[in-house]
Amino acid sequence: MSRQALYRQYRPRNFEDVVGQSRVVSTLREAVRQGRVTHAYLFSGPRGTGKTSVARILAKAVNCREPKANGDPCLGCDSCVALERGAHLDVIEIDAASNRGIDEIRELREHIGQAPVMGKQRVYIIDEVHMLTEPAFNALLKTLEEPPSHVLFILATTESHKLPITVLSRCQRYEFQRFRVPQIQEQLVRVAQSEGIEAEPEALELLAEFGDGAMRDALSLLDQAASSGGAVTRQGIEDMVGSLSPHLLEQIVMSLTEARSLQDLIGVVDQALQEGRDPRQMLRDVAREIRNLIVWRQAGRERFPSYRRAWLEQLDSRVPKQLTAETWFRALETIADGEARLKSGFPPQLVLELALFQARQQLLGQTTADAITTPSVAPKAPPGPVSEPATVAEPSKKSIPLVEVGGDDRFLQVLELVRRERPSTHALIKEARCMVTDAGLTLCFAFPAHVDIIKTGLHHDLLEKSLRAVYGPEIRYTLAADCPPAGSTKPDESKSTKSQLKDVRDAFEPAVDLKAEVREWFGPDIRIVGFD
Repeated sequence: MSRQALYRQYRPRNFEDVVGQSRVVSTLREAVRQGRVTHAYLFSGPRGTGKTSVARILAKAVNCREPKANGDPCLGCDSCVALERGAHLDVIEIDAASNRGIDEIRELREHIGQAPVMGKQRVYIIDEVHMLTEPAFNALLKTLEEPPSHVLFILATTESHKLPITVLSRCQRYEFQRFRVPQIQEQLVRVAQSEGIEAEPEALELLAEFGDGAMRDALSLLDQAASSGGAVTRQGIEDMVGSLSPHLLEQIVMSLTEARSLQDLIGVVDQALQEGRDPRQMLRDVAREIRNLIVWRQAGRERFPSYRRAWLEQLDSRVPKQLTAETWFRALETIADGEARLKSGFPPQLVLELALFQARQQLLGQTTADAITTPSVAPKAPPGPVSEPATVAEPSKKSIPLVEVGGDDRFLQVLELVRRERPSTHALIKEARCMVTDAGLTLCFAFPAHVDIIKTGLHHDLLEKSLRAVYGPEIRYTLAADCPPAGSTKPDESKSTKSQLKDVRDAFEPAVDLKAEVREWFGPDIRIVGFD
């Protein structure tokens, strides 16, 4: 005889055994105890949270010959025993995923008037009810509204939003919640002890996390891990599900937050992929560890079990302290976007590397931006030519050297963010020069009209959002049109406006083709007068 799976063997048999759904259980139990069970229930919630199990317990309770005083079924009468064996003639389970048409519902309606044979009520449990077709729902409506007094409907679904409102209005709705990791871990410990399975606490916690809120999934993983023989270890779980080992995880986090060569990060990713690690799981592992680090710093070590604290304390000591929570959140969003992109058909390794590279730029960019916004630290000049002294928003008595960073990776990131969201704004700022001073950034434009446009409305909001995303939330910046490009002089004020514009235009390298710019903005058929 085949062995029964753990998730079936440890399925709750009465209300008292149900874990993590106390609100639902207490309400249903009291309804049974007072004899106030209604004719139709809807159990909705994520997979593996106990919807079908509670439906069967409710079916036992309403048909039990000797129910307990608290509303639980006795589990000993012939009705309870038959239902647990799947042989109860009055409890009918229907899988709507494979029986979704109108013919199946018509057949149900034909037999619904029959009196109970073994118990007090006929109970219809329709699982994945959202899979029914529209004609099938229409055929079910009248029965749901006015069923015979001896009939009880229990509908279960993971996607209640797909049900017609006419069905929802005819049912009492109960929302099942995802299990928290400690709840799943506690149940895994009980099952492991009962089954004589030797397991490391870290391994059970990892299984609870991989359960993703579903008790059934976690028990299935434990069953799979225990079937290989020997103790259940963290390393064994990592190999089984394709997650990162603590060593590789630490190496990736360090590569994201330290100004090492990009080759270090690429090397760690390649090593993990060669070991057969799953790119999607790698992104989840990195995101989970970043989350743990944020919680460690914001809420304290007491939020973690004792066997995790040494590892997190070591990781915390190596990660720069000046990284703000906002910067971490942006990195987490980037990683989450990468996981979503995996579903679109992109090569997994490319998506993994792109997400980690972008997260690294965000984290390292904020660390570098601290040097700009903190007066006590001298700004680090990136490679590039040094321009002549200029005036910024808050003029000082002495000249402040300006460092041109138009080719700096960070300002290029700003341009790319703007280009993705609004090409028209990008067209305005793509020729601007960005210069760093002790007071912040100065964006120099060739024409005052560009400054006036950028200072208003959506263009200004997008530019500011992009600068803060790359340089940090405290970045200070100024828009100017009167600072000359590197190696040139300020236009002669005695010249005409047209001559000054020509001087500024000719000073920029590469030169700005104004006619091409106008045609790019207004179309190739625009008539241009006065530029010759």
